[in-house]
Amino acid sequence: MEKGKKTKPKIHNNLVKEYLKRSEIFSDFVSGIFNDKMIITPDMLSDADTTYEMNDEIVEDNTRICITKELIRDVAKNVTDKKGNQCLVCIEDQSRYDKNMPIRVSMYDSLSLNSLAAKKFIPTLTLVCNWDKKPFPNPTTLSSLVSSPFIKVFGEYMLKLLLAVFNVVEYIYNQEKYSFRTELRTVFAYVSGALNELTMEEIIEKCPWLVGEKVSKQGARIVFQYMHLDIEVEELDEEENDMVSIYQQKINEEKEKSRIEGCIDNTYELALSLSKRYNCSFESVLDEFRATPEVRKICMERYRNS
Repeated sequence: MEKGKKTKPKIHNNLVKEYLKRSEIFSDFVSGIFNDKMIITPDMLSDADTTYEMNDEIVEDNTRICITKELIRDVAKNVTDKKGNQCLVCIEDQSRYDKNMPIRVSMYDSLSLNSLAAKKFIPTLTLVCNWDKKPFPNPTTLSSLVSSPFIKVFGEYMLKLLLAVFNVVEYIYNQEKYSFRTELRTVFAYVSGALNELTMEEIIEKCPWLVGEKVSKQGARIVFQYMHLDIEVEELDEEENDMVSIYQQKINEEKEKSRIEGCIDNTYELALSLSKRYNCSFESVLDEFRATPEVRKICMERYRNS
């Protein structure tokens, strides 16, 4: 998929794709989008090979050269129910709005069907998870990209692809439309709030159920990047992290840091002023202040470098 704008996390693609590949997250995403019209469970899933080759031609020095492009789906799973019925379900992770997404998905699905036809025909479903601030119309159709009188007349028989899109940005205002049961709903709530530029307090106000909810380290990394929180992810638990508590702890640390910095600034300025006024050493004034070792050390370093 395309890399996002500068405002997006640089490692969004690999991080989110690996997250969506987790069986419990994948199955919850598919079931939740369709509000449990069909419940997909992790035991119904198996990995699918969705690497396709597409031939193309380029002209170089008046010579046609045939090249082969390799296309790989972002996330793909074979879904098999208890009766043995199968379906190929794919998720395209979209970090940036792309109006041509229906065309790309149509191409991917065509390649999938062509590949499967030689073996055994099974239905193919592609879902789009859009993380951009700009939402897609849902459902999105190929015909929505074309303005033509022919569409008005023959539209019923052409360009009929319906693209199921989940716009993360809309989730916090439309939670009732989806039935996510795993930590996915927690991750989507925080990221949706961040995309709508809500504060943590505003997010909690709209989603009071978030208090006490825990997410895995993978989910936390996604949330931290969209909320622009500078937190050491390596120190987190692999599976259970209370985001509200972590956020509050970070806020308290920032307040303490600001308090210490303010104390250092005041101590430095006052010690410098008194040492000049009474013609005594800067260090002796600090001794009179009985500054803490940390404050004294920083003030002395600042004085030596001034």
